[in-house]
Amino acid sequence: MKSIKESFVTYYTRLYAEPHRIDVPSVNVFLSSLDLPSIGTEQNKRLTQTITVEEINKAISKLKGNKMAGEDGYPAEWYKHFRDLVTPLLRDCFNHVFTGGEIPPSWKRAVISVIPKAGKNRTECGSYRPVSVLNIDYRIFATILAKRLEFITSELTDTDQTGFVRNRQTHDNVRRALHLINKMKNIESVAVSLDAEKAFDSVCWNYLYLALERFGFNSQIIRCLQSLYNSPTARIKINGDLTDTLQLERGCRQGCPLSPTLFALFIEPLAQAIRESKDIRGVLINDITYKVGLYADDILITLTNPEISLPNLFSLLKTFGMYSGYKLNLQKTQILLYNYRPSQDVQKIAKFNWSNTSIKYLGIHIPIDLSDLYECNYVPLTSEIKADLQRWSLLPMNMHNRIDIIKMNLLPKLLYLFQALPIQVPSKQFNEWNRMISNFIWAKQKPRIKFQTLQLQRDKGGFALPCLEDYYRAAQLRVMIGWCDPMCEAKWKEIDQSYCEIPLQSLLGDQPLIKRHIYADLLPALMKVPIEIWHKILKYEKTEKSARTLRWPAYDSDFAPANKDKRFIQWLHKGITGYWKITDKNVLKDYQRLQRSFYLERQDFFRYLQLRHHYDRNIKFLEEEDTGLVKIFLDSCKGNAPKKQISRLYKCLQTSRNNDTTYIKTRWEKDAEIIIHDDNWFNMCKAVVMTSSSGLWREFAWKNTVRFFVTPNAKSKQSKDPDKAQCWRNCGSVSTGHFHIFWECAKIVPYWLVVITEINTMMGLNLAPDFTVFYLCDLPQGLRNSDKYLLLILLAGAKKAITRKWLNVDPPSSLDWIGIIKEIYTMERLTFSLRLAADKFEKYWKKWDLYSNGKIL
Repeated sequence: MKSIKESFVTYYTRLYAEPHRIDVPSVNVFLSSLDLPSIGTEQNKRLTQTITVEEINKAISKLKGNKMAGEDGYPAEWYKHFRDLVTPLLRDCFNHVFTGGEIPPSWKRAVISVIPKAGKNRTECGSYRPVSVLNIDYRIFATILAKRLEFITSELTDTDQTGFVRNRQTHDNVRRALHLINKMKNIESVAVSLDAEKAFDSVCWNYLYLALERFGFNSQIIRCLQSLYNSPTARIKINGDLTDTLQLERGCRQGCPLSPTLFALFIEPLAQAIRESKDIRGVLINDITYKVGLYADDILITLTNPEISLPNLFSLLKTFGMYSGYKLNLQKTQILLYNYRPSQDVQKIAKFNWSNTSIKYLGIHIPIDLSDLYECNYVPLTSEIKADLQRWSLLPMNMHNRIDIIKMNLLPKLLYLFQALPIQVPSKQFNEWNRMISNFIWAKQKPRIKFQTLQLQRDKGGFALPCLEDYYRAAQLRVMIGWCDPMCEAKWKEIDQSYCEIPLQSLLGDQPLIKRHIYADLLPALMKVPIEIWHKILKYEKTEKSARTLRWPAYDSDFAPANKDKRFIQWLHKGITGYWKITDKNVLKDYQRLQRSFYLERQDFFRYLQLRHHYDRNIKFLEEEDTGLVKIFLDSCKGNAPKKQISRLYKCLQTSRNNDTTYIKTRWEKDAEIIIHDDNWFNMCKAVVMTSSSGLWREFAWKNTVRFFVTPNAKSKQSKDPDKAQCWRNCGSVSTGHFHIFWECAKIVPYWLVVITEINTMMGLNLAPDFTVFYLCDLPQGLRNSDKYLLLILLAGAKKAITRKWLNVDPPSSLDWIGIIKEIYTMERLTFSLRLAADKFEKYWKKWDLYSNGKIL
């Protein structure tokens, strides 16, 4: 153990040691030579405003619970619980530091937790990621600064940088890279995937301060950052033990909320130097040159004329490394060759991994032939998923645990590929994944609930199992939201538009235009996939007419005058794009309003009459018909693109499938000889979702609602033996399904009567024995939330007492029920305590406490 600690101390002492003093004048000359943006007085003023209580409260609210506390031992829960007391103290402390005061000594100290990297040799210190565990008060302060910098960073960094910058995504750069590589296949070029060696840990602070100064940050901000990075120390935690204290001389601490933003600003001068260098030549598309794409420290550079570009690139990287501490990882940097064989001189300069087959960028394997994208990415991931599911299936888990594993482990991996790769995934692949998932959920037993039912949302009677095909379609459609959203400024959107002679968003509502662009090969394959999916969805949902509201008058294939009169094209320059621009509450604006808003001329009046006639006849009432998928795109065109776009699209796609649980409702109606209205049924489904704080109990409540259990009737059908349909309680019934076992059996009725009497007494209610209320949870109107919570638990406990006596001749007793409620009570009390909500627990369980203590209200 001692030798391990010594090895880590030696390694990190060297890593965080400043290798050399930088030449400040040379760095300033380098930074001054670049055309970098700079913030002004007003922006600096906003950055340096007094820190407010509201900012502190927001930062505290965002703290995640159940996380390791810093060296002082105060966890996030402590700050949340004592928020009102501690916030004024934090405000005074933060503003003291912010205005140049000395920082608390505890802010300089951190505990480094080393996390092993996947697939690395764990006997090497470099195979671990050092995450700094900092005190919570420091993290609150850093979060406030990071939030303020968030809005500035997007203005200071080019859209080439998509890492940790507001409104930019990882897959933006992957899509852009695929476009560029598609162009490079016919020219002499290379794609260079740069990997920095310990990029965050190697940041030179003096260079960073000079770069911030070049970006226009005033002295107060820079001085504040300098105080945070002045002589910090750390101790490494290894197997629970802490090493001696290390002195840090460089690096952005991984785990600090400020680090991602500071690194984006740190690396931007390098990206700008590459852009400006005439000797480093990029890929030209539609008169625009594309050279560099970044996601934090992951950089992909696409170059033409590599014999000249590569030596100049590596010369620049060497110079930048001298100034900043940036150093390439020779083993992980890759170069993909297109129609190029490097000379010996170039190979001597660039001693990296040269490849004629593929490179890996941001987790995506990019082959030299893009038609192999599916084989290179989905096939190995499918094998990985299969192995994972087989390994996890050995663990003792219930259904909700297994479905949570699908959501938290399998879905994110697939969703990343769905978003990054605009390629077709065949139906047979989704079928294969669904079979693997079904086998995992049911432990290779016969499913008791339909797979499509499991995929419904919980409030609809399902279990929210992800539908992979709908997530795939939603991920592809998200690209088209980017086309519509005027706020989206990604480079891939710029390239997409260069392939289309008309605005991309004008295609969406016009099926003839879509067909023309797809079948005439006017667009590259990368752009066809989302359009084809959109076209199929509109056809399946029969919303092709409703989608006409997305059309643009100038390109509307059904508006004959626009095809002949080029004056409508000129209207585009005046601002008349989509129909939504010239309508108000589904009515075309009058000519005078349009004339004032868009500077129309007298000669345009007849054209307006033509347009109004077409709109009133073909489009006017369609906007009212659709509030789902088409509305999302319409809102995006208006600049109101939804947040969590994939989730919104996914919900719309799920709704269009018309899957529901009314077939289960019908079975209950038949068994109990009752009528359940649809609204009541879905209220019952929503109710069981709220049963206790435990996923286990919510699962049990759901199982009762969806007829999960294997009754004698089910066994009889499986074995084709009529005798097995008899009730095991020997009540004399020869046909026993869910309704009989849980409610109607002569031996179970007395149990329910006692339970219902006790519930009425405890809750102060006067409810008659009703199957829909006490079994299906159709709760009476007017109940307070606390009473709903307790009643649902009481009913779940009553049903659990029955299943614990499954196949037992004797029915459960009220004592069995009370014992189960006491079990739930104990666990709920612990849960509420961990959530710092003990007062809420006392309120919700007050009636039970009075009942169990013999005191009835």
